[in-house]
Amino acid sequence: MNLMANITANRLILLIIALLYASLSIAQGTDSLEMKQDTVSIAIIDTSSLINHNHVDSSSSVDTITTSQKTIIKDSNVDSLSVLYFKGDIQNLKLNRLYYIDTNTYNFQKFDPLYENNRMYSTLSNIGQASNNLVFSPTLTTSYNTKLLTFTNYMYHNEKVKYYKQYVPYSELHYVLAANREQNFNVVFNRSLFTGFTFGLDFALNYSPSASSPYKRNGINEQRVFFTSQYYTKDKRYGIIANFLHNRLDVEENGGIKYDSLFEQNLESDRRIIPVNLNNAKNFIKQSGFFIEQYFNIQKPKSANNNSYGKIDPGSVSYSFRFKRNRYLYTDDESDTTFYYNHNNMYDSTTFDSLTQIQYENIIKWSNIGYNDNPEDKIFFVFAGVKHNHIEQILPYDSIRSTINQLTTFGGVAFNFGRSFHLSGDINYVFGDYNQGDFSVNAMLRQYLGTESKNFGSLNFSLNLINRSPNWYFANYQSNFYKWNNSLNKEKYLVLSGSYNIKQFKAGLKFFTIDNYTYLNDSIRPQQLSKTETMMQIFAEGTIPIKKFGINTRVVYQTTSQPNVIRTPQITGVMDIYFRTHIFKKAAVLQTGFQLMYFSEYYADAYMPELRMFYIQNNQKIGNYPYLDVYLTLMVKRVRIFVKMSHLNSYLGDYRYYMAPSYPARDARFSFGASWRFHD
Repeated sequence: MNLMANITANRLILLIIALLYASLSIAQGTDSLEMKQDTVSIAIIDTSSLINHNHVDSSSSVDTITTSQKTIIKDSNVDSLSVLYFKGDIQNLKLNRLYYIDTNTYNFQKFDPLYENNRMYSTLSNIGQASNNLVFSPTLTTSYNTKLLTFTNYMYHNEKVKYYKQYVPYSELHYVLAANREQNFNVVFNRSLFTGFTFGLDFALNYSPSASSPYKRNGINEQRVFFTSQYYTKDKRYGIIANFLHNRLDVEENGGIKYDSLFEQNLESDRRIIPVNLNNAKNFIKQSGFFIEQYFNIQKPKSANNNSYGKIDPGSVSYSFRFKRNRYLYTDDESDTTFYYNHNNMYDSTTFDSLTQIQYENIIKWSNIGYNDNPEDKIFFVFAGVKHNHIEQILPYDSIRSTINQLTTFGGVAFNFGRSFHLSGDINYVFGDYNQGDFSVNAMLRQYLGTESKNFGSLNFSLNLINRSPNWYFANYQSNFYKWNNSLNKEKYLVLSGSYNIKQFKAGLKFFTIDNYTYLNDSIRPQQLSKTETMMQIFAEGTIPIKKFGINTRVVYQTTSQPNVIRTPQITGVMDIYFRTHIFKKAAVLQTGFQLMYFSEYYADAYMPELRMFYIQNNQKIGNYPYLDVYLTLMVKRVRIFVKMSHLNSYLGDYRYYMAPSYPARDARFSFGASWRFHD
């Protein structure tokens, strides 16, 4: 087994080296078609630093804008239809972390939020269901975490909210119709109502009706929306942003198919006839809240119409307030089923698990960036602040409201030397209640091999040291079938990572050392690992254009010292090979290609709907099966359309395609999508 693992790792390393070599060779002579077609090219880089090292600079010939997953490169001759946005909070605006809207067709056919940016997940037979990352990605945040991790990709959170900065009005409609009457819809609207004030909204829907869902009791109806507003004074000394967001998820839970042989032997071609474990279970998730943040530049500008200042800038202060309310409800009218591992129902013959959380958050922050500073012009950048959290929580079958009060202090610094060497770091510490003593220390270094504008790539290194309490539900929880009250040690993470970035490609290594790793064991009970755990990931991702052809890929190799606890496939990968060209006398852009997704065989975590969590299981291996999609996209001015056949190779009769234990992947299916952008 170890010999085979070593051989597999060696092959993967050779593949990554080959891809890097190809990227280096092609980067010197990339065909100009990529830039001419929609003036957008995609690259993946590390953006964990405090400062956006690729900012909008009107004085340069090419603008580079960094996102959390990619760098977007656009001609500096600013298009009057250009639309940019920042996300989350004002600090991202201050640090020039601006993004162009996606107007190309490279990934237009990837309409499921779960698989954007080549993400790879284990999921439950339909869009909108719970998911578990195939790439080990533990929660590294300190303080009380009120996110629902298994459904987070189908929800809007404050850090995902977009605040647009456009030259003209911007709206966009996006609609996808898929097999089994599945529908996906998204509308974006943004307008400047008067000088300095902007209003926007973003609404998204994923819908798969119960009557025609891929498997029995597998339907979903999920809606999410946020409204935004912004106001800035003419001299930019004062600004305020605000949002209201709402998520509503209705998710049917079937517990997986009851008899795997009916699927594996294809005894029932109508998948909805196959019996399932749960016939009346459902999760209802509702989250809403609002956020307000305002900033004030301490020093006055030279004049009302001039937002420049003297040589010494005392920076700016900001204050934000956030309110969030979560409601999680799990119901099942047939609680006598043996699906719940023969746990006796403790409270009722039917299940009605209702969990409520209310959160109030206040943040005061100062940084030495004031007006229209270019952060990289500052050799030294610093920020500091304090955050207060007040959380109220009522567990299922409990009338007592528990209260958590926490104070978090935080700060960070960054150094820039000659626009080729960047070093940054930040730290936070939590005081009070459950997370008392949590802290994190993070550092990032980037060295360009040359100058920032002309180089042979960059070397990127990061260090994360985290001491955190396990997520609250591991310590204390109760439902109709599960109840525990545990005293747990703090989890300790040391994460070291390094990567080499060149043009549109990135390869590197990440190494985790973990103490007191906390998980749900095969009895669906929280457990902490007493031994020190290590995890190593070797990865390569990005795009390699070859004239009119291209390869967009992500490959991850993972190995761990405790494979019986952290369950991940050893090899996980996705690769899109495409052909792209102008047609109709350059009036349109055509792209066609195929995508392969694969993960090696492993004991994947199983899913418990009542807890909305995944847990260890030792009965069923899944994986070692490729998923083939073929697609065609067309872009004519502001209109984009695609047709796609997903999982085409399911017709070959190899019925081993599970995406989670007892949850087969969907069969071959057709989808059609269209998007129309408006600027009036």
